[in-house]
Amino acid sequence: MKRLFFTMFILSLFITPAFSHELTIKAQSEAELKAGEPFYVTVQSAHKFIVPEEVEVLERVKAGIIEDGKFIESKLEADEANLCINFTVIPKDLSGSIMLAAIKDGETWSITNEGGKTGARKDLEAQGLKVIRATKNDKYAKAIFNSSHDDTKFSQVVGHPLEIIPVTNPADAKVGEYFHVRILLNGQPYTGPIWATYDGFVTEYENTYAYYTEAENGEAHVKITAPGLWGIRAYQGDLPGVEGDYDALTLRAFLLFDVK
Repeated sequence: MKRLFFTMFILSLFITPAFSHELTIKAQSEAELKAGEPFYVTVQSAHKFIVPEEVEVLERVKAGIIEDGKFIESKLEADEANLCINFTVIPKDLSGSIMLAAIKDGETWSITNEGGKTGARKDLEAQGLKVIRATKNDKYAKAIFNSSHDDTKFSQVVGHPLEIIPVTNPADAKVGEYFHVRILLNGQPYTGPIWATYDGFVTEYENTYAYYTEAENGEAHVKITAPGLWGIRAYQGDLPGVEGDYDALTLRAFLLFDVK
């Protein structure tokens, strides 16, 4: 029993980061954008980039458009047939970048003496379970569409606890060149791993990315190797928890943009 308990503890240190789905945003073709008409968007959750695998719990997700520095929340609809969440926005200005955002207030996943359970430490312990580790997983995604060369809206800061902010204008991104970003963790420069990939790079294997680098003092550089929809991902684990609820907090962030 002691050996089993120790093994479960070791697994608890790795299983949450490895198996949690990533939150991303995908929209209809920009060519279909028309002033005053809805722009159709989906929130996806998956281990493969832009290959939806499950519908997130609506009550835990918020999504919408960023305009004038403010988040305008949209009504969400679960789409079980296509394994995603649908919403629409009507941008008031098509002269520059359109920024969309999605947030998931994550569940708490606990490793217990009876395996993995969803629930806070105190609630599971009240049921008589022994909780080895409880982790809350919050997720953030931003997507930039309709970029223009003379626009500056693409670089606005939303204020997510973990946020990837483009320094390079997506309209200026070119295959063979570097795309520069800065990353903030609770408002401070982030140092840590960065992954990037593009739509179609790999559809067979989970958690597989086209590019890896590390951010230093809040700055990272990703080499663009193909046209299409790109995603840049950051991850921070083992942040302080809340006593009685969860022992650690993990944050995940995605930035999505098109490369022509």
